[in-house]
Amino acid sequence: MSSQYVYEPLGPNSIRLLSIVPGFPSETIKCSLDIVDDITNAQVYDAVSGIWGTELSDEPIMCNGQRMAVTKNLIEAMKYLRPLPPWTSVLTWRTDHPLHSSRNVWKNFATNRREEQNRSSSQQRRALWIKAICINQNNKVEKGNQVKLTQKIFANAGVVKIWLGEANDSYSVSSTRLRIVQETNTPLVIRKSSFHFDQYGRMPIVLTFIAQALRNVEAGDDYWTAGRSATDTVYRNRVHGFPDASFEEWKIIRWFFTKMWFQHIWVIQEVVLAQRAVVILGDWHIEWAAVGIAAAWFKGHGFALPTVVKFIGDMKDLLPVSRAATMWELCTTLGKRRPLLQMLRELRGRKATLEVDKVYAAYNLAEETANTKRLDPLIEPTYDKPFEEVYQNLARFLVIDHGNLAVLSHAGGFEGVKSVCASWVPDWSQDKASAELINNDHDDSPYNADNNEYLTIGGSLDPKCLSVKGIKVPSGVIRAYGDKLFSYGFRHTTYKEEHDFIRSSWKLVADWVRKQDSPEIANESLRMYRSENIPRTFISTLTGGFSDIKRPVHEDPSFLDDAAWWLKQEFNDQIPTSGIAPKRSNWTTMWNSSDSGRFHETFARVCLHRRFFVTTENLMGIGPETMKKGDMVVILFGGKVPYVVRQVSQARYLFIGECYVPGLMTGEAVEQWKKSGGKAEFFHLV
Repeated sequence: MSSQYVYEPLGPNSIRLLSIVPGFPSETIKCSLDIVDDITNAQVYDAVSGIWGTELSDEPIMCNGQRMAVTKNLIEAMKYLRPLPPWTSVLTWRTDHPLHSSRNVWKNFATNRREEQNRSSSQQRRALWIKAICINQNNKVEKGNQVKLTQKIFANAGVVKIWLGEANDSYSVSSTRLRIVQETNTPLVIRKSSFHFDQYGRMPIVLTFIAQALRNVEAGDDYWTAGRSATDTVYRNRVHGFPDASFEEWKIIRWFFTKMWFQHIWVIQEVVLAQRAVVILGDWHIEWAAVGIAAAWFKGHGFALPTVVKFIGDMKDLLPVSRAATMWELCTTLGKRRPLLQMLRELRGRKATLEVDKVYAAYNLAEETANTKRLDPLIEPTYDKPFEEVYQNLARFLVIDHGNLAVLSHAGGFEGVKSVCASWVPDWSQDKASAELINNDHDDSPYNADNNEYLTIGGSLDPKCLSVKGIKVPSGVIRAYGDKLFSYGFRHTTYKEEHDFIRSSWKLVADWVRKQDSPEIANESLRMYRSENIPRTFISTLTGGFSDIKRPVHEDPSFLDDAAWWLKQEFNDQIPTSGIAPKRSNWTTMWNSSDSGRFHETFARVCLHRRFFVTTENLMGIGPETMKKGDMVVILFGGKVPYVVRQVSQARYLFIGECYVPGLMTGEAVEQWKKSGGKAEFFHLV
């Protein structure tokens, strides 16, 4: 994409800015690159956020007088980003044009660049910063240095222009004008009889839906229409001013939110750091704030596709808005920066061209990398190392810098999928099989398996090895487990796979209820493993010990009621419920008031891609899908949850993943170890 005749060397604080000559869509792109010696002294410029791809265009551009090959996506964007000529031959819209913003509900947040000739010829006169052109992509050293400047580049830009692609709209100016009905004391109401979705192309529909969501935000949730169950989608849509789920318009808004830009990783920091951001789709310019607020509203009111579980079936009015909503939430976070491990988790499922960018993209949003002039050598951005080494160095940095093993909760893969990374290193290039048991600040962990024992790191000549001190759980050898959980829905639908997962899991512990606390049951001193408490301990295991509102299960009686009711609905009396819910005088009232979806949704999220297991001395737990019989549960000092490991040689272990085991989550094993006078050992994770 670059040429040796186009690029001159850059200083450590220098950037290049791009100027595009005005032109018509059919004309060759002509542009120039100018070096700014110090970014802090740069003229006012705009930065462009986009996904440029790798497929080269047959049509080159002229840059600094040289022919230069660029990708198809980039040349498409440049044709819309360059100014139109300031001549009367440019066709513009009069104010009576049916899509002119002054005549429509999107007038406060969206315009078309053809609405005013003066505007169309002047609004894009500023110099631009476009990563794909302004950085010499063939110079790895320059790329590494420019990554560290990205924060300043986007934070100092006058406007960040988000390029989504061409609108590809067609419409007839003679068609009946798009209208939205305004009814007294209610939000805007989109009427099927008011328009046909294909009269003006897709963008007017997108803008109308965004406008409707924004009006709903203004109206709040206290108006007369907000009280009925989310399961009544017909009523819900009518309440919020949207058409029925069967209407084709939902496919159009889904088309908008599935644009590749929403899925990419680098764009997060680019929009979060922006002073102001504008979404560009063809000739349409939309305020990013409007898109973000609308996405967050859709997500908060039951219109978002589930993100934790795989959803199959008719999407209807479910929208892929979660990624856009998360981006907006990051934009509105005070201080912007978050812990690096949290940012890595937030960005993990997004796309990147290079594996190393899956972690580098998080740096400019992380607390640990606020001082880019003095980054730890372990996390210095570089493009001349294999990505597995970059990931390994990052994981080691997080262990050392934080003084804990929280990063291990992000390690572990899918069954049958090999990773080139060491077993204890999260492979950020792949999705995580299951949600982490610890996914927030490690200091606020709800678990304390290590009983606050300090992390101790041992020495090793193997750079791929992490040596940490801990103890084996005497009763922690895995003797049996069930199939991993697949889930395809959420809350209101129970799938066969979920039903089978619960049934097979219960079969592993059913005999424990009938043993009347015989000596064969380990941990008799733990009340949770007494026979009468096995059903409740079973529920605690399936939910990681917490209800849907993050309360400990034993402190949320209504959640236990919900769990008991769900089991009764699904299994009749095959799984006992008497030991789950607190005793009530009126069971009928309890059943009628229960919301079984609370338990169902929680267990599906926690157990997704995990297995239920039992140990040789009858502990129960949930653990990684890649576990095998004979693996062992261990406590590693500095880790707030137990872990499953597999011994491969003396003192050398494969790290399998984190696990939840009732009776080990609050330091019980460590207390027992201290009382017995045993010795800790080093586990060399490879």
